[in-house]
Amino acid sequence: MNISQRLGVSTTTVRFSRQPRGFTLIELLVVIATIGVLIALLLPAVSSVLESARRMTCASHLHQIGLALNGYSSHRQTFPAGCSDCAWWDADRKQHSWITAILSRLDRPELQSRYDFDHAYHSEENREVGGEILPFLLCPSAKTTKRIGFTTGDKNSDQQWDSGDDLAYTDYGGIYGIEGPPYQAPWGSEHFVADHAIGVMVHEIPTAVRFISDGLSQTAIVGECTGRGGGVSEQSEWSNGQNVFAKYYQTPINKSQNNELWSDHPGGVQLLFCDGHVLFVSEEVDQEIVNAALTRAGSDRGTFD
Repeated sequence: MNISQRLGVSTTTVRFSRQPRGFTLIELLVVIATIGVLIALLLPAVSSVLESARRMTCASHLHQIGLALNGYSSHRQTFPAGCSDCAWWDADRKQHSWITAILSRLDRPELQSRYDFDHAYHSEENREVGGEILPFLLCPSAKTTKRIGFTTGDKNSDQQWDSGDDLAYTDYGGIYGIEGPPYQAPWGSEHFVADHAIGVMVHEIPTAVRFISDGLSQTAIVGECTGRGGGVSEQSEWSNGQNVFAKYYQTPINKSQNNELWSDHPGGVQLLFCDGHVLFVSEEVDQEIVNAALTRAGSDRGTFD
C-alpha cells in the first residue's frame, strides 16, 4: 500500500506524451539561406586575410634573397651577373643564373658545392641540383605553379630524361632594365639596351655597386615574374640564366606574362631593391616612375617616395 492509499487520498495519474517536433521545410530553408548569406559576407574577408598572409610570405622570400645579394655585394663590391656564359652565338654556353652564385648565402651551401659550373645549367651533371624545389624562390600566390607545377617535368613526354627536364622553377626574375625602340642599344654594344636603360642584372658583366648612381634604395634588382613567360617555362628555372628580363617600357604592371612584371597579388607586384628592402608597387603607379626604378643610372623621372 502506498502513502496515498494509507492517507485515504484518491489520486489520478496524468501522463503527458510529447512527440519531438522537427524543422518545417520553411524553417530549414530560412536557416540555409541565413548560413549562405553569412558565408557570402565572410568569404571576401577570409580571402583577403589569406592573400595578405601570402603576400607577406612572398615579401619575406624576396627579403631573404636581398640579404643574400647584399652579402655577395659586400664581399665583392659587385652584384652577381644576371647570366654567366650566356652568349647566344656560343653553342656550348653554360647559361648559369644569378641565383647559382648566391646559393650558399641562401643557406644552401650544399647545393652551391654540388653545382657544376663547368657544365650547362640543364646538363645531366646539374640535373639533381637544378631539380631542387626551393620554397623561398616561389610566391605562394602564383597560379602558374598550380597550372604548370614546380618543375619542368618531362617536357616532351618521351618517358625518359632529356636535357632540361625536371628543373625547378622560380617566380622571381633579375631586372635587366627596360627595353623598347627608344632604349635600343646600337649594334655591337655590350648590352641590348642603351646605357641609360640598363638595370643591375645584365649578362656576363657583374654590376659594381658604384655604378648604381640612382642609389641602392631607388634601384630594383629583382621583381616578381610569375607568368613564366606566358607558358614558356624555359625562362623561369632558377638555375637558368634567362630568368632575367628587361621590362617593355610601355607595358604596365600585371598586363603581360611574357617576361614582364607580373604577380598574382591583386593590384600590384613586389620589387626587391638593391639595399634589400621590398616594396609592393601598385598597378596605378605612373609608368615612368616604374621604368625609372628598373634602371641603375641616369634616371630623373621621379621616385616612389
